[in-house]
Amino acid sequence: MNITRQFGRLLRGGLALLLPCALGMPAAAGPAAAAPQAAPAPVLGTPIPPSTVGPGQPGTDDALPPIFQPSPIPLGHGLLVGGAVDLRTRTSSTGRKGGVWANAAELDFQHPITAKGTPRGNIVLQVIGEDPPDIARGGDVQVGEAYLLYKLPLHDEVGTTSFVKVGQFQIPFGLLAVYDPHLKIVQPLYEQSLGLRTDLGVALSGTLYGYLQYDFALTTGDGPNHAYINPDRLVTFRLGRTFSTRNGVLTVGGSLLSGRLPVTDPDQADPFAVELPPSGRSRATRFDFQGDRYTPKTRIGGDFTYGYKAITARGEAVAGADKGNRVLGYYIEGDYEFVPRVSGLLARSLFVYPVGNSNASREYVGLNYAAGRHLTLGAVYEYLRDVPRDAFGHVRHRLTFQAVLRF
Repeated sequence: MNITRQFGRLLRGGLALLLPCALGMPAAAGPAAAAPQAAPAPVLGTPIPPSTVGPGQPGTDDALPPIFQPSPIPLGHGLLVGGAVDLRTRTSSTGRKGGVWANAAELDFQHPITAKGTPRGNIVLQVIGEDPPDIARGGDVQVGEAYLLYKLPLHDEVGTTSFVKVGQFQIPFGLLAVYDPHLKIVQPLYEQSLGLRTDLGVALSGTLYGYLQYDFALTTGDGPNHAYINPDRLVTFRLGRTFSTRNGVLTVGGSLLSGRLPVTDPDQADPFAVELPPSGRSRATRFDFQGDRYTPKTRIGGDFTYGYKAITARGEAVAGADKGNRVLGYYIEGDYEFVPRVSGLLARSLFVYPVGNSNASREYVGLNYAAGRHLTLGAVYEYLRDVPRDAFGHVRHRLTFQAVLRF
C-alpha cells in the first residue's frame, strides 16, 4: 500500500509538471520520412531540423523510458531485418476476455539505397501477423508499411530537402506524421476520426530552409492491402517545426485532410468505437444513414510533442466535418519516468461524432518497465465510454498487460 501511495504521489507530481508544458510547449520527434544520415547538432534556443533517422532505425513507438532497440540484423547484400512480438492479456466485457494472445508478430525488412557511397533512401517492408482481440476470426498476416523512400537530388545549401515515398505508409496527419503507435495500447484519434492509419499512395516529405517540416500525401483512403487504386481520393498536408530550448525539445504541427474515409460512427448494432489492428487496415462494417461504408471527411488538426528530462508529452486536437456534419476531438498523453527504467502514463481522449450526441471518450492510467535491451513490460487501466447514435452510452473498464519483445 505504501508503494501504491508513493507511486500515486510521484505520478501526480509528474502530471503537475507536465500539464503547464503540454498547454504551451509542444515537442520532439521528426517526420517518419526523414533523411537517412546523421542530424546536425542543434543550436540552443533556435529551430532544429527534424530527426534524420532513416526508416527501420529505432522509431518513435518505443515504450518509455526510452531504450536503445536491438540493431537490425544484416542478411545478404544490404538487407537488414528486425522485428517485434507484442503479447497481451486483458480483462474485458467485450471481445477477447481472457488468455494470452499475440496481438502482433512482425518482421521489418529494410534495404538502404546508396549512390556513390552516399545514402539516398530506403526500401521498407513490414509484415505483421496479427490477432486483434475485438475482431471475430481476425487472425491474419498483413503487410503494414511497404514503401520506397528516395531523396530527390536537390541542393542542400539552404537546408531544403525532399523525399518521395511510394507504397503503403502512415498518413501524415497530426501525430501520425511523427509518431508510430501501432505497438501501443494507448492510441491517438485515428481510430475514431480517420478510420485507418496506413494507406496506399505517394507522398513528398522533407524540410524547408532547415527548420520547417512538410508532408504532402495523395492516397486511396481505403487503407492498406486493398487493390483499389485511386491516389487522388484522399489528400493530406502537414507543416511542422521543431525547437530546442533550455526547457526541452518541442515540435508543433498543423495538418489538413480531405477525402473519402471509412465511417467510424458507433450505432446500436455496433455500439463501440472501432479499434484498428496493428497493420492499420480498417475492417469496420459501419454504414452511414445512406448505407455507405465511406463518407467525405474534412479535418484540420494541430499536434504537439514535448520532451524535457523525465517528461514526455504529446497531444492533438481535431475539428472538421463528415458529409457537412461537424466533428471535434482531442487526445493528450503524458509520460513521466519517476525511477530509472520505470515510467507512469496518463492519457485522455474524446471524439464527438457527426450525428446527435454520439461520442467516444477514453481515460488511461499506465505503468511501463524497460526490462532490458529487448523487452518492455506494460500495464494500462482503461475507462472507456461509447455513446452510439440514437442510443444510451456504454461504460467499460479494462485492464491490459503487455510484453513487447524486440529483436
